Amino acid sequence: MTISYARDGKTTVSNQAQPAAATSGGTPYSLTAVNNSAQPWVIYVYQKMPNQSNDLFSLAWFASPYQIRVGDQIRFQWEVDYNFVWSDTGTLIPGVNFFASGSKDASPDGANSTNFSTDPGPGLSDPVQASPKGSLIINDASDVPNNRYSVGIGMSGAGTYVVQAGTNLKHQFTPTPSYWIAAGIDQKVGTVLDIQTITQTSEVKYDPNVYDKTATLGSDNNWTIS
Repeated sequence: MTISYARDGKTTVSNQAQPAAATSGGTPYSLTAVNNSAQPWVIYVYQKMPNQSNDLFSLAWFASPYQIRVGDQIRFQWEVDYNFVWSDTGTLIPGVNFFASGSKDASPDGANSTNFSTDPGPGLSDPVQASPKGSLIINDASDVPNNRYSVGIGMSGAGTYVVQAGTNLKHQFTPTPSYWIAAGIDQKVGTVLDIQTITQTSEVKYDPNVYDKTATLGSDNNWTIS
């Protein structure tokens, strides 16, 4: 994942507080966010599933490492490469920061299943292929306490969705990428979101064979996607 910050015609690249980029060589997507509103904002991107359940939380997948000034812009880049993640979050609620403590590459059509356990220390097993194909599966072991750890899936090296881990639980995710951009105050990569309360947000849809989009936040605090 790369963030490019453009200001006064000059572009620099910042990886501050950002996870490493995936390196599988997939097709790169990009999203340029332009702040033409009346004030600076933290600009962030998250994913959302259709009919998302209340126990599944979206994370701030990308986030600008600082507020983007009026007239400035930031660019996010990623590849559609999946991974499993876990974190020692405690009780999983909106506002908690999910700091990925371990990641394993995953593939819905290949190595799509992993086990999360705490022996000899908390972590994920190397993924293997399991049924059903097309899903990503995490099995919590019998030694996993309730309300201590969280597990989930990510894309391009950063977490996208997480759930509370617990004793002998099974979590099954069906990847259906849906990209959303938003403007906020203090979101960071990994912030657990309450997607029902997010304002100043808009879905960013990529048509077939389209890999680059621009989202512009206007003076009315609405996004225009082009």
